[in-house]
Amino acid sequence: MAELADRRPPMGRPRTPGVDEAVIRATIRRFIEDGYTGMSLAKVAADAGTTRPSVYLRWPTKQALVVAAVRSTLTQEDELVPENLLELQPKKRLLRLLRHLRPSEDHQHRTLYATLLAESRRIPELLDLINEELVEPRTRAISTLLESMKERGEIRAGVNTEHAATMLYGVRFVDSLRPRPGTADPDRESVELLWPAIAAQP
Repeated sequence: MAELADRRPPMGRPRTPGVDEAVIRATIRRFIEDGYTGMSLAKVAADAGTTRPSVYLRWPTKQALVVAAVRSTLTQEDELVPENLLELQPKKRLLRLLRHLRPSEDHQHRTLYATLLAESRRIPELLDLINEELVEPRTRAISTLLESMKERGEIRAGVNTEHAATMLYGVRFVDSLRPRPGTADPDRESVELLWPAIAAQP
């Protein structure tokens, strides 16, 4: 009997490889096209090539699915600080980091950012995700660089690095929502405007 018990198949249906990723992609697409209220798990499941019960098995509510999909999309896997940064002059170092940290500006991501801001009134957790996964890690990276510049005497000792970092990345994030016409290099423009106010006196 023990041998027969050992041969019994495991309970439950095994997950099909790739379904989670397909559902995440379909969720983001439906969230952008239909909004939170208009999207349905039935359409998400159909787009992902699976069934609604299969989606519910993984995410018990529509809100849980949207939050998981947004978190997966916003999570930055690359290093936030580029290599060989310290080899550059101070102002070029700041510009190099700012360019490295720019949010993705392809059409889908730009529309996603706008949709998140619009839908955050219905789901406040979405605004938290923007801060946790996109804004805070990048402003912290800029602030850390500015603090190291302060220790080296490259910028003024009284500079509020957190405020400066928020200004720099804030402009970059807004530009990712709606690019400014006629501005070929917004990152350079931001650094050129701010640098005289923070640079150490010669």
